[in-house]
Amino acid sequence: MTEMGTSGRYSTSTKGEATRNRILDASEVLFAQSGYIGTSLRDIARAADVRMGLVHYHFGNKHLILDAVLERKLDLLRGTIAASFARAEAGGKFGLEEIVTAFILPFLQAASRLDDPLRNYMVMTSHLMSSYRLPELRPILAKLSVVSQILIDRLREYRPDIAERELLAGVYLIEAALIFMVQDPGFLDDISAGHHSVARLEDMAAPALRFFASGLESLKGT
Repeated sequence: MTEMGTSGRYSTSTKGEATRNRILDASEVLFAQSGYIGTSLRDIARAADVRMGLVHYHFGNKHLILDAVLERKLDLLRGTIAASFARAEAGGKFGLEEIVTAFILPFLQAASRLDDPLRNYMVMTSHLMSSYRLPELRPILAKLSVVSQILIDRLREYRPDIAERELLAGVYLIEAALIFMVQDPGFLDDISAGHHSVARLEDMAAPALRFFASGLESLKGT
């Protein structure tokens, strides 16, 4: 395999871009499967079928690879959640349960479909949230706040009487539970009996969604 041009420098051609994307694809899968700490640059090079030198050339180090992997599909994730809220609002009734459902269900749906372009990405980000204390990851993970902000803004609009501190605590608990549900594939298998249709997931996740909505409702006026 060669990436060298006549000038002796690595090519920035389509071939180079394809190599970069192979590294990102492999990294996304590995970070989803083993987490950030459990994945090495050697693992990434092997999975992408490239030399270590190319990994270093294109990205430099592991946390810069992670940053690129997260950035690559962040707009897709944010757009998916925003579209879920738009559909829920168009459906007529739009209370706390619908707000919570519009936020959570896209994560469960994507994580349960092997061919969903966001599946590994969502599992990966759930693993990353468990490593938020690593200094090099904090600026990267902070970028995910744009997704959480969608839920926070809708809750503020619907329940302006909930104190900010209480609202943020409620969102944190919802996200903590969601991280576990997405991070552990066995959970989705259990709640859907291995049949991950949208209707099945909605049906089996309904108790959890009602639980979260009731918890938020209890914060009213606190």
